[in-house]
Amino acid sequence: MTSVRVKMAMLALLTAGVIAPASGQGTNPPASNLLTNVAQVRQLTSQQAARALPVKLRGVVLAEADPRGRAVMIADATGGLYLLANANLFSPFRRGDLLEIEGGSDPGQFAPIVLVSRARKLGTTTNPPPRQVTYHQLTTGALDAQWIELTGVVRRYIPPESGSDIWRILIASDGGVVSVRGALPHDPNLKEDSEVRVQAICLYQFNQKRQVLTPILQLPTGRSVEVLKPAPANPFAAPVRAANSLHQFNPDAPIGHRIHVRGVVTHAQSGSLVWIRDASSGLRLQTRQNEPLQAGDEIDVLGFPAYGTYSPVLEDAVFRKVGATQPPVARFFTNVMEAFDHEDDLVQTDALLTAITPVLEGLALNFQFGDTTFKAILKLPEDKRDHPEWLPGSKIRITGICSLIHDDVRPMMGVWQPQAFQLLIRSPADLVVLTAPPWWTPLRISYALGLACAILVIASAIGITTSRRRLKEQAHRRAMAEAEFTAILAERNRVAREIHDTLAQGLAATSVHLRLAKKQADDDDSQSLHHHLDVSQQLVRDSLEEARNSIWNMRSQVLETGDLPAALDGILKQMADGAEFQAGLEVTGRPRRFAPVIENNLLRVGQEAITNAARHARAKKLNVTLDFGEKQFRLTVRDDGAGFDPAKPPPSSGGFGLVGMKERAAELKGELNIRSEPDKGTEITLTVPLSGE
Repeated sequence: MTSVRVKMAMLALLTAGVIAPASGQGTNPPASNLLTNVAQVRQLTSQQAARALPVKLRGVVLAEADPRGRAVMIADATGGLYLLANANLFSPFRRGDLLEIEGGSDPGQFAPIVLVSRARKLGTTTNPPPRQVTYHQLTTGALDAQWIELTGVVRRYIPPESGSDIWRILIASDGGVVSVRGALPHDPNLKEDSEVRVQAICLYQFNQKRQVLTPILQLPTGRSVEVLKPAPANPFAAPVRAANSLHQFNPDAPIGHRIHVRGVVTHAQSGSLVWIRDASSGLRLQTRQNEPLQAGDEIDVLGFPAYGTYSPVLEDAVFRKVGATQPPVARFFTNVMEAFDHEDDLVQTDALLTAITPVLEGLALNFQFGDTTFKAILKLPEDKRDHPEWLPGSKIRITGICSLIHDDVRPMMGVWQPQAFQLLIRSPADLVVLTAPPWWTPLRISYALGLACAILVIASAIGITTSRRRLKEQAHRRAMAEAEFTAILAERNRVAREIHDTLAQGLAATSVHLRLAKKQADDDDSQSLHHHLDVSQQLVRDSLEEARNSIWNMRSQVLETGDLPAALDGILKQMADGAEFQAGLEVTGRPRRFAPVIENNLLRVGQEAITNAARHARAKKLNVTLDFGEKQFRLTVRDDGAGFDPAKPPPSSGGFGLVGMKERAAELKGELNIRSEPDKGTEITLTVPLSGE
């Protein structure tokens, strides 16, 4: 039936000239880029709409829009659209007017719109039929500016604020609640719990990212909400339901309507929450009613059942007092599992207070009940939170409203078991100290330990006084030894600098000149001269290598003036000086200093690996990688030289060789891996754990 109505309305609009026949084929823009129907505009992306594409279309005015006189909502057979003009272009037009407009596209703040430069009235016509939608379709954001129809149950009917004529209605439909607003004429049948049908324009509240927050239905001027089924004349005359019957299986349960319960108040927070108990269980109510309630008041309640965190609640509840009785007695439990059967009910137990923590609105008290811990919340103003009788270690009788806590992940089906509970304390009177904490409280134990420590300090001071002279003598000897050691190191560094600046530099220069002489002698083809030059150059290289080794062996304090990467980089540069290979250093991770003994061993292993590669491997490339991990450090020396068989390493001609490197790795509790094959280069990796640094 709905499909027939839509087709007939489209035919009527075509006949009235709302859509030009030539432009009604599909929703894609024609080749000229002129947009001729609403659907073509709505299909634009925000980037396309920002290009101010030309628009010329016909549509019927659905309603005026803000800003008044400059904006209207129109519709053709393909959909609804928001139009905006710079001047009061739309002031003469009213709902039902058939317009022809010209303008350009614009991205709008949420959906594409048209900035209108020209509009003229062609006549009047009827509105197209509204589109019947569900709550879930509204929440997608796809229905902006569309003429829609929605049915549901009135949850709240909010009269206009002072100086306004706009009413608001909250309608529950399809599992959600939608706000409807408009200047409604008075309808005595339009009340909470009435079933209604709304024909309105769908608008949206959205954020700066053009994302939907919530739908809002706007009633055009003169339109009202149609009441399909009035609310009961006397809603409190409905049968009283037991609190524990909410959301139980009932094939005849009314959908979306209020239910009637009756109970005795156990606790109330005016204007927000009320807890009641009937003969079956406790129940939580969400209400905006500000009438004061006391524990023991008997009330009738009307409310909409909704899912709570574990047990059902009544939302948008209204109540009336019907009497008063004795305040309900708390249900005492001695087994923690009993608390899980009394959510939203008043319970009581005895437990050990373990801690008190200030929170935003009061205090959070932690309790120990056997092997179970739970929390109690007490709302108190800041100036009334001091209760010296509540001391950790006290045994306290607690009374409060039970609230269950569960895992975030629900089972696929079946019973969903709660995991814990907490109590809402109504007032300080709900906490009664049964047993004060023992004399040996943690605070007093700390005082006793402090006194004992003071006695030990005094005794130590006496011992220190008697041995002060001996300690001074030891300090003096230590200072002299450190001064002597510093002088020795300074002298060694001076000698190393002298060797580097004189002998090593001279040998390097001599090697260069010998290489040049050898190159010049190539033209003379003197075999004897070549031989002497080769021998001389090799002797210079060996001497230069020994000089470098001596320098580095004497500079054991190099790590005191730089870190490990700087020290190894210096070794690489000295080895590469005058040699025919490329050397590179790569550092990954977060570089940091280690203990001196660790850094010294790492330096010596790296030095030996670099020296072996430069001296024996005849490598063309030598790469050193330092990986500073969070839990381990890795040193890798890789060359493309001659390689060797790790099972039969060549004998060391100096230094400490592979055996010494393994010994240093063992001292560092690390692992030394050697990968090499003849003519395939060598890779030496030292991995050291850093957990103990």
